[in-house]
Amino acid sequence: MDTLVSDPRGPFFGALAHGFACGAHIPIHNAQAWNALVDPAAAGGEARESLRENWGITSPEEWREQADHLLAGENVGPETDHLLHLRRDLIGRNGRCDLPMWRDAISQWARWRGLDADLAKEFGRTAGMIIRYEARFRADGILPLNGIVNSVLGYDFGRAVNMARWGFGSSYCDYRTAESIVLRAGQLTRQYYVTWADYGAGYALGRVLRFDNEEYGHMYGSVLGPHRMLMFEQASPWRHIPFS
Repeated sequence: MDTLVSDPRGPFFGALAHGFACGAHIPIHNAQAWNALVDPAAAGGEARESLRENWGITSPEEWREQADHLLAGENVGPETDHLLHLRRDLIGRNGRCDLPMWRDAISQWARWRGLDADLAKEFGRTAGMIIRYEARFRADGILPLNGIVNSVLGYDFGRAVNMARWGFGSSYCDYRTAESIVLRAGQLTRQYYVTWADYGAGYALGRVLRFDNEEYGHMYGSVLGPHRMLMFEQASPWRHIPFS
Protein backbone atom coordinates (compact mmCIF):
# COMPACT_ATOMS: atom_id res chain seq x y z
CA MET A 1 0.00 0.00 0.00
CA ASP A 2 1.32 3.44 -0.91
CA THR A 3 2.55 5.18 2.23
CA LEU A 4 4.22 8.57 2.66
CA VAL A 5 7.12 8.05 5.09
CA SER A 6 9.73 10.63 6.13
CA ASP A 7 13.00 10.03 7.97
CA PRO A 8 13.29 12.64 10.77
CA ARG A 9 17.07 12.61 10.28
CA GLY A 10 16.80 13.33 6.55
CA PRO A 11 16.57 16.71 4.79
CA PHE A 12 13.21 18.46 4.48
CA PHE A 13 14.35 21.67 2.79
CA GLY A 14 17.06 22.69 0.35
CA ALA A 15 18.61 21.20 -2.75
CA LEU A 16 19.18 17.72 -1.34
CA ALA A 17 15.58 17.45 -0.15
CA HIS A 18 14.43 18.62 -3.59
CA GLY A 19 16.48 15.88 -5.22
CA PHE A 20 15.09 13.22 -2.92
CA ALA A 21 11.56 14.50 -3.61
CA CYS A 22 12.13 13.96 -7.33
CA GLY A 23 12.56 10.27 -6.60
CA ALA A 24 9.74 9.95 -4.08
CA HIS A 25 7.37 7.83 -6.18
CA ILE A 26 9.21 4.56 -5.61
CA PRO A 27 9.81 4.84 -1.84
CA ILE A 28 6.18 5.86 -1.36
CA HIS A 29 5.03 2.79 -3.28
CA ASN A 30 7.38 0.65 -1.15
CA ALA A 31 6.47 2.41 2.15
CA GLN A 32 10.05 3.63 2.61
CA ALA A 33 11.37 7.04 3.61
CA TRP A 34 11.47 9.41 0.64
CA ASN A 35 14.27 11.56 2.11
CA ALA A 36 16.93 8.98 2.98
CA LEU A 37 19.32 6.58 1.32
CA VAL A 38 18.90 2.87 1.93
CA ASP A 39 20.85 1.84 5.03
CA PRO A 40 23.52 -0.69 3.96
CA ALA A 41 23.67 -2.16 7.45
CA ALA A 42 19.95 -2.92 7.43
CA ALA A 43 19.31 -3.86 3.80
CA GLY A 44 22.64 -4.43 2.08
CA GLY A 45 21.89 -7.96 0.90
CA GLU A 46 18.31 -7.15 -0.03
CA ALA A 47 19.35 -4.04 -1.96
CA ARG A 48 21.98 -5.96 -3.92
CA GLU A 49 19.52 -8.72 -4.74
CA SER A 50 16.97 -6.18 -5.95
CA LEU A 51 19.53 -4.51 -8.22
CA ARG A 52 20.56 -7.89 -9.59
CA GLU A 53 17.02 -9.07 -10.29
CA ASN A 54 15.54 -5.82 -11.59
CA TRP A 55 18.52 -4.18 -13.29
CA GLY A 56 21.09 -6.92 -13.88
CA ILE A 57 23.57 -4.98 -11.72
CA THR A 58 26.13 -7.05 -9.84
CA SER A 59 29.08 -4.69 -9.33
CA PRO A 60 29.93 -1.07 -8.48
CA GLU A 61 31.01 -0.54 -12.10
CA GLU A 62 27.67 -1.73 -13.48
CA TRP A 63 25.83 0.37 -10.92
CA ARG A 64 27.75 3.51 -11.89
CA GLU A 65 27.13 2.89 -15.58
CA GLN A 66 23.38 2.60 -15.03
CA ALA A 67 23.30 5.69 -12.81
CA ASP A 68 25.06 7.67 -15.54
CA HIS A 69 22.62 6.35 -18.16
CA LEU A 70 19.70 7.53 -16.06
CA LEU A 71 21.17 10.98 -15.47
CA ALA A 72 21.72 11.28 -19.22
CA GLY A 73 18.12 10.25 -19.95
CA GLU A 74 19.40 7.33 -22.00
CA ASN A 75 17.31 4.63 -20.35
CA VAL A 76 13.92 6.02 -21.31
CA GLY A 77 15.62 7.38 -24.46
CA PRO A 78 15.37 10.70 -26.33
CA GLU A 79 12.91 9.58 -29.01
CA THR A 80 9.71 10.43 -27.15
CA ASP A 81 11.07 13.85 -26.20
CA HIS A 82 11.76 14.49 -29.90
CA LEU A 83 8.09 13.79 -30.61
CA LEU A 84 6.96 16.04 -27.77
CA HIS A 85 9.24 18.82 -29.05
CA LEU A 86 7.65 18.55 -32.50
CA ARG A 87 4.22 18.94 -30.94
CA ARG A 88 5.25 21.99 -28.91
CA ASP A 89 6.62 23.53 -32.09
CA LEU A 90 3.33 22.93 -33.90
CA ILE A 91 1.35 24.45 -31.04
CA GLY A 92 3.66 27.46 -31.03
CA ARG A 93 3.19 28.03 -34.75
CA ASN A 94 -0.48 27.08 -35.14
CA GLY A 95 -1.97 27.51 -31.69
CA ARG A 96 -3.07 23.88 -31.69
CA CYS A 97 -1.95 20.37 -32.63
CA ASP A 98 -4.29 17.46 -33.22
CA LEU A 99 -3.12 13.91 -33.85
CA PRO A 100 -3.20 14.08 -37.69
CA MET A 101 -1.11 17.28 -37.64
CA TRP A 102 1.32 15.70 -35.23
CA ARG A 103 1.68 12.51 -37.24
CA ASP A 104 2.22 14.49 -40.43
CA ALA A 105 4.99 16.48 -38.74
CA ILE A 106 6.52 13.22 -37.48
CA SER A 107 6.52 11.79 -41.02
CA GLN A 108 8.20 14.91 -42.41
CA TRP A 109 10.77 14.91 -39.61
CA ALA A 110 11.47 11.20 -40.17
CA ARG A 111 12.03 11.73 -43.90
CA TRP A 112 14.34 14.67 -43.18
CA ARG A 113 16.32 12.48 -40.78
CA GLY A 114 16.37 9.60 -43.28
CA LEU A 115 14.66 7.25 -40.84
CA ASP A 116 13.18 3.93 -41.85
CA ALA A 117 9.48 4.11 -42.83
CA ASP A 118 8.54 1.45 -40.28
CA LEU A 119 10.22 3.44 -37.53
CA ALA A 120 8.32 6.55 -38.61
CA LYS A 121 5.06 4.59 -38.34
CA GLU A 122 6.05 3.40 -34.88
CA PHE A 123 6.63 7.00 -33.82
CA GLY A 124 3.17 7.83 -35.16
CA ARG A 125 1.68 5.04 -33.06
CA THR A 126 3.55 6.36 -30.02
CA ALA A 127 2.01 9.78 -30.62
CA GLY A 128 -1.44 8.23 -30.54
CA MET A 129 -0.60 6.40 -27.33
CA ILE A 130 0.59 9.66 -25.75
CA ILE A 131 -2.66 11.39 -26.70
CA ARG A 132 -4.69 8.62 -25.09
CA TYR A 133 -2.58 8.52 -21.92
CA GLU A 134 -2.85 12.29 -21.57
CA ALA A 135 -6.64 12.04 -21.81
CA ARG A 136 -6.57 9.48 -19.00
CA PHE A 137 -4.17 11.67 -17.02
CA ARG A 138 -6.65 14.56 -17.22
CA ALA A 139 -9.47 12.32 -16.03
CA ASP A 140 -7.34 11.08 -13.12
CA GLY A 141 -5.94 14.48 -12.14
CA ILE A 142 -2.35 13.97 -13.26
CA LEU A 143 -2.81 16.68 -15.89
CA PRO A 144 -5.03 19.76 -15.79
CA LEU A 145 -7.75 20.32 -18.36
CA ASN A 146 -6.03 20.78 -21.76
CA GLY A 147 -2.65 20.06 -20.15
CA ILE A 148 0.06 18.17 -22.04
CA VAL A 149 3.32 16.48 -21.11
CA ASN A 150 6.46 18.36 -22.13
CA SER A 151 9.17 15.76 -21.45
CA VAL A 152 9.47 12.17 -20.23
CA LEU A 153 13.12 12.44 -19.17
CA GLY A 154 11.95 13.04 -15.62
CA TYR A 155 11.25 9.32 -15.37
CA ASP A 156 14.97 8.63 -15.70
CA PHE A 157 15.92 11.47 -13.36
CA GLY A 158 13.55 10.17 -10.68
CA ARG A 159 14.93 6.67 -11.04
CA ALA A 160 18.48 8.03 -10.81
CA VAL A 161 17.62 9.24 -7.30
CA ASN A 162 16.58 5.72 -6.38
CA MET A 163 19.62 4.23 -8.09
CA ALA A 164 21.65 6.39 -5.70
CA ARG A 165 19.60 5.12 -2.74
CA TRP A 166 20.10 1.50 -3.77
CA GLY A 167 23.75 1.95 -4.70
CA PHE A 168 24.57 3.23 -1.23
CA GLY A 169 22.44 0.52 0.35
CA SER A 170 24.35 -2.10 -1.65
CA SER A 171 27.73 -0.57 -0.68
CA TYR A 172 28.40 0.03 -4.37
CA CYS A 173 29.23 3.69 -3.59
CA ASP A 174 29.93 5.95 -0.66
CA TYR A 175 27.51 8.50 0.77
CA ARG A 176 29.06 11.48 -1.01
CA THR A 177 28.76 9.79 -4.40
CA ALA A 178 25.12 8.88 -3.80
CA GLU A 179 24.34 12.39 -2.58
CA SER A 180 25.92 13.93 -5.68
CA ILE A 181 23.64 11.84 -7.90
CA VAL A 182 20.57 12.92 -5.94
CA LEU A 183 21.60 16.56 -6.28
CA ARG A 184 22.34 16.21 -10.00
CA ALA A 185 18.97 14.57 -10.63
CA GLY A 186 17.27 17.48 -8.91
CA GLN A 187 19.19 19.97 -11.03
CA LEU A 188 18.20 18.17 -14.22
CA THR A 189 14.50 18.16 -13.37
CA ARG A 190 14.61 21.96 -13.07
CA GLN A 191 16.10 22.18 -16.55
CA TYR A 192 13.18 20.32 -18.13
CA TYR A 193 10.20 21.17 -15.91
CA VAL A 194 8.75 24.24 -14.21
CA THR A 195 6.50 22.82 -11.46
CA TRP A 196 6.05 19.64 -9.45
CA ALA A 197 2.85 18.94 -11.38
CA ASP A 198 4.69 19.33 -14.69
CA TYR A 199 7.45 17.01 -13.51
CA GLY A 200 5.00 14.47 -12.08
CA ALA A 201 3.11 14.19 -15.37
CA GLY A 202 6.38 13.68 -17.27
CA TYR A 203 7.52 11.01 -14.83
CA ALA A 204 4.18 9.23 -15.09
CA LEU A 205 4.14 9.25 -18.90
CA GLY A 206 7.70 7.95 -19.06
CA ARG A 207 6.76 5.05 -16.80
CA VAL A 208 3.57 4.00 -18.55
CA LEU A 209 5.03 4.29 -22.04
CA ARG A 210 7.86 2.04 -20.94
CA PHE A 211 5.91 -0.58 -19.02
CA ASP A 212 2.12 -0.26 -19.12
CA ASN A 213 1.31 -0.76 -22.84
CA GLU A 214 -2.13 0.87 -22.34
CA GLU A 215 -3.24 -1.84 -19.96
CA TYR A 216 -3.89 0.65 -17.11
CA GLY A 217 -2.92 -2.04 -14.67
CA HIS A 218 -0.32 -2.22 -11.90
CA MET A 219 2.24 -0.08 -13.75
CA TYR A 220 -0.33 2.68 -14.10
CA GLY A 221 -1.72 2.39 -10.59
CA SER A 222 1.74 2.31 -9.02
CA VAL A 223 2.48 5.77 -10.40
CA LEU A 224 -1.02 7.24 -10.00
CA GLY A 225 -1.23 6.52 -6.26
CA PRO A 226 2.14 8.08 -5.35
CA HIS A 227 1.47 11.03 -7.65
CA ARG A 228 -1.78 11.82 -5.87
CA MET A 229 -0.09 11.56 -2.47
CA LEU A 230 2.74 13.82 -3.58
CA MET A 231 0.37 16.41 -5.02
CA PHE A 232 -2.29 16.47 -2.30
CA GLU A 233 -1.08 15.06 1.04
CA GLN A 234 -0.32 17.87 3.49
CA ALA A 235 2.94 16.20 4.57
CA SER A 236 4.12 15.70 0.97
CA PRO A 237 7.54 17.16 0.12
CA TRP A 238 5.97 18.53 -3.06
CA ARG A 239 3.73 20.71 -0.89
CA HIS A 240 6.52 22.38 1.08
CA ILE A 241 9.66 22.22 -1.13
CA PRO A 242 9.63 24.86 -3.91
CA PHE A 243 10.27 23.22 -7.27
CA SER A 244 12.42 26.09 -8.50
